[in-house]
Amino acid sequence: MFADNSKESEPDPKADESVGRSYLLHTADDNLTSETDAPVDDQDTRQDRLLERVASLPNMARALLFVARNKGAAGVDGVSTEQVVEAVPDLLPKIREALISGTYQQGDIRRVWIPKSGGGERGLGIPNVIDRVVQQAVLLQLEPIFEPTFHDSSHGFRRYRGAQTGIAEATKYFNVGYGTTVDIDLSRFFDRVHHQRLLARMGKRVGDGRVLKLVHRMLKAKVDHCFDLW
Repeated sequence: MFADNSKESEPDPKADESVGRSYLLHTADDNLTSETDAPVDDQDTRQDRLLERVASLPNMARALLFVARNKGAAGVDGVSTEQVVEAVPDLLPKIREALISGTYQQGDIRRVWIPKSGGGERGLGIPNVIDRVVQQAVLLQLEPIFEPTFHDSSHGFRRYRGAQTGIAEATKYFNVGYGTTVDIDLSRFFDRVHHQRLLARMGKRVGDGRVLKLVHRMLKAKVDHCFDLW
């Protein structure tokens, strides 16, 4: 989930302009001044309107820029990132309407298997591009809420952090005299996360129940149908 935020920097506007994505860039840069497009700075006083912020056109345009930059494969619907980008003037308003009305449904997950360095295979789920955009849009609004609560030594799946920052911190500890490393691999960790407990923890900071329901639908995504906006 939210895999398209694995990179550590913002989308490069020049790179996007070179492939004709002026609509996305213009929309992503719009000032969030309306009631439903409230800026992130207002999140503490507008928690009940979080879904409107998720579904705002500037937020979703920014989300699609992240997804397009990562150049991931198509999902089970076969629709490529490039096709979604070309359709954004008509497509983003449709996604927004579906999110606000509660009719949006998470599409199928395409399962692929990749070899692990230590042997065996690791399952990788590839959502449809539209679903990745929605996931990224949710992440862009949840991240400022939860990021300040994370431990300083946590480096996984966080912006501006990753393996390199983790190695740098470990090196710092070795340099001051610590000489033991503990390597733990939790088998199928993400497959076994208790969804209700996770959502209950999220609910302590997320006041918009519609967003929690949306995250729950993402966690429970099936392989049998896809939400068609085309």
